[in-house]
Amino acid sequence: MNKVFDHFRKTLPWLFGLAVFLFFGLVYPHHLHYHEQFQLFLTTGDYFMDLAVKPGGIADYLGAFITQFFLFSWAGAAMLSVLLMLLQRLIFSVGNHVYPFRSWFALSFIPPIFYWILLCNENFMPAGIISVLITLGAWKIYFNLKTLPARYVYVMAMIPVIYWMAGGSVIFFALGCLAVEWIREHSLKKKLIVTLPSLVILAGIFFLAKALLPQYPFFRLVYGTDFFRFPVLYPSGVWVMWIMCLIIPFSGFLLPSRFRKEKNASLAGILLSLGIFCLGSYMVAVNTEISKEDIMAYDHYVRMQQWEKAIAKADRKTPSSPLSVACLNLSLCKSGMMSDNMFHYYQNGPEGLIPTFVRDFTIPMISGEVYYHLGFINTAQRFAFEAMESLPNYWKSGRSVKRLAETNLINGQYEAARKYLIILQHTFFYKAWANYVIGFLEDEEGINSHPEWGTLRKHRTKTDFFDSEQEKDMMLGILLQQDMTHYMAYEYLLAYCLLTKDLKRFEEYFPLGMELRYARLPVSYQEALLYIWSLTHEDPFRTVPYPISEAVMQNLATYQNLYLNSSNPEEVLKKNHSGTYWYYLHFRQ
Repeated sequence: MNKVFDHFRKTLPWLFGLAVFLFFGLVYPHHLHYHEQFQLFLTTGDYFMDLAVKPGGIADYLGAFITQFFLFSWAGAAMLSVLLMLLQRLIFSVGNHVYPFRSWFALSFIPPIFYWILLCNENFMPAGIISVLITLGAWKIYFNLKTLPARYVYVMAMIPVIYWMAGGSVIFFALGCLAVEWIREHSLKKKLIVTLPSLVILAGIFFLAKALLPQYPFFRLVYGTDFFRFPVLYPSGVWVMWIMCLIIPFSGFLLPSRFRKEKNASLAGILLSLGIFCLGSYMVAVNTEISKEDIMAYDHYVRMQQWEKAIAKADRKTPSSPLSVACLNLSLCKSGMMSDNMFHYYQNGPEGLIPTFVRDFTIPMISGEVYYHLGFINTAQRFAFEAMESLPNYWKSGRSVKRLAETNLINGQYEAARKYLIILQHTFFYKAWANYVIGFLEDEEGINSHPEWGTLRKHRTKTDFFDSEQEKDMMLGILLQQDMTHYMAYEYLLAYCLLTKDLKRFEEYFPLGMELRYARLPVSYQEALLYIWSLTHEDPFRTVPYPISEAVMQNLATYQNLYLNSSNPEEVLKKNHSGTYWYYLHFRQ
């Protein structure tokens, strides 16, 4: 049994690391992309100093350094896996110094599993792991000091250092070291000699930080490190994490005496491991939010212009949230498929075409992509800026800065574009792109011949107009009138009319697409036009003046028959006609 347990103990950390790696690589990759887009790590001294001057700034800096690699999800998954494995190793090592005992080995997995659960929430930051690791590393060094005076001096000296580097995690370092001294030392006087000054220093650094940084709320200074994206919120999960890191190394004292017997240690360790991993797996599964992951996936595909991946994902499971549907519709339009296939997927109204602006840091990112590719360059620029300035932790966004460089380049605002490109030149993964783009500054011919920027410069709005969320069809109409060959403006205009069920305006706007010369009339247009014609004509299939295919005519005849003669037409028609515009018109709100 002992040999089995020894092998089990050596293998378990690697299995845990593999599980974390596969989870973030396969199940949650777009949560990593989500983290990356809302920060901008710069390789400058000023950036380091901006973070390092506040408590926990070193952990924030290292967390931001790691997060930039989340642009590549597998690299991010590998880094999180290593960090959580290191967390387990340090907890186990510290616990071995406090109370070496084999059977409690599995308890050292509780903090990393708990932080894994926290990371299922997209607003918990990787910097929190760094903060805890720095503190545990300092605690481990403490055990290497053999003399009492050296340990006393070390604890009192390291409290302010750890607070500066790792923020509030210093609390469990100070309390943990003091608890060890109280266990080891028998003299009350010696206990008090280290305890009282240490507690005074611990409390004093918080009040000193408040005096030096009065602009920050006191509780934010206690936390120090940005564990959470919203600095005005203080989630209890952070305190629970600190308490676990403090208590678990001492848990050997709390285990029942029967587990401490050598003959029972191996069996107890295996059973404890299985129990913790079963419970941990369940808690990770419960806290995994696949609906958010799906929205982030569509957003990432649109950001990277991977239109075919967005469509393939929808083919596997049609999206239902407005943001996901908006990304899908943009992908369909960029692939030349929207006018034929948009009603093959779930549509939830105009919000799934162009989402309404909301002053936060997520929705403007997605809405801005739609406006950018349509040619509303100024609107896309405003949305990118609004999203970045709405970030609750006041950081900058690499995605937004890149978009601001593009919009200013397209608009001919070269000095503004240069400002953003110079910023991106101080990054790891945007530097090559910035160096490429900076060569286009003031190169009118180069920009005009560029496959993306040249097309957008041609299609962009060239006159002032009122940007109204309630009159998006008017905005699209103005955009189309400036260039009657702008197929995206035309298709979005007609799609907006179809989704708002405004068939009168659809019929009015339809002739505007004559310049586009479709090889055949798109299916959704055929369905709408034939339906409109059937409302006012006795024999629509013979008299309809549009090039309607026989398949669409037969489909409408079947649809009308079932609609008029079924007691529950919605359910009857769902199987074979849910992908038609008529089904959306009658049964979608």
